[in-house]
Amino acid sequence: MSYNSTAPRISSTSGYDSTHTITVYTGMQPLSYLIVRPSDALKVSNDIDVTDQSGRRVEANISRQDERMIRINFSQPVPPGTNLNIAFRNIDFANAFPNRSFVYYDVSGGYIGLSREVPYGLAQVQVY
Repeated sequence: MSYNSTAPRISSTSGYDSTHTITVYTGMQPLSYLIVRPSDALKVSNDIDVTDQSGRRVEANISRQDERMIRINFSQPVPPGTNLNIAFRNIDFANAFPNRSFVYYDVSGGYIGLSREVPYGLAQVQVY
């Protein structure tokens, strides 16, 4: 099996205080939306910012399909080869969480011309 550097993927994650950031690479097709499913251990607010690799805000409509699923619909398709930073602010925990633990976000994307979502994988964020 070989590594495909053009495939959509989770590039990096970070977690500081009550903010978790996930960076995704969109791949070589225009991206229409992202689906993010946070771990049951998290309470995610609606304070979510999306920026591109240059720090410019990406216009998006953020909605919840249910309590555990966040859909980020982009106003315009995100161009191929873009790195998106998704910042979840005002994160709270459902229960007490020990230091140096991990929380997970399941991430997938919807592309123009594809009838199914493309799984990006699990974003692992370390909690300090």
